[in-house]
Amino acid sequence: MPAAPTASPANDPAATRRAFTMVELIVVVVILAIAAVAIVPKFSGTARQDADNSVERVAELLRMFAFRESLGSQQVALWRDPADGRIHLLVKDSMGDAGGPPDWRADRFAAPVALVDGLELVNVEVDDDAMDPSEWIIASVPGGERPQVEFRLVGHGIDSTVTLPSGSPAVVRVDADKPAPIARFPIDLNRQGRSDEPW
Repeated sequence: MPAAPTASPANDPAATRRAFTMVELIVVVVILAIAAVAIVPKFSGTARQDADNSVERVAELLRMFAFRESLGSQQVALWRDPADGRIHLLVKDSMGDAGGPPDWRADRFAAPVALVDGLELVNVEVDDDAMDPSEWIIASVPGGERPQVEFRLVGHGIDSTVTLPSGSPAVVRVDADKPAPIARFPIDLNRQGRSDEPW
């Protein structure tokens, strides 16, 4: 009886499996590198844009604080909640619960501002006095002058200082990587002794 034919490696389908060549591996690595170069800046650009939007929302909250303080009859304040880090605009009610002392409540016309992850409020100054950036309250003084408020926010390639000057409703934003804008500040001519100057 003749012996059974043995399969030669040339005829065996399992033995003819083809591996990747070095050229194919290099082509795949180059394609992945090109895709990474195209995609990564979009994600980092999105994070920077989100941080920039947060800075603008903080500036808008400062404008609302100035507006409510100048036109409203109620005392207003800015407050940072230490629990979640959001910045709120508060209004003092004329009467508290059950006729007690006045209570602070959130202004229903101004949504609290939450900073995006990675953007930090690193410096808070009120009339050039530094405050703890994690928890603070800045209240207007009835019949008094509103304090100058300055916030510095850093993160995602942004280093911005947002300032609300005393006596002015205009918020000034200065970015470390851009030239400072020309800002107009009100001048009290009476304080400077120039109220009697001829026109």
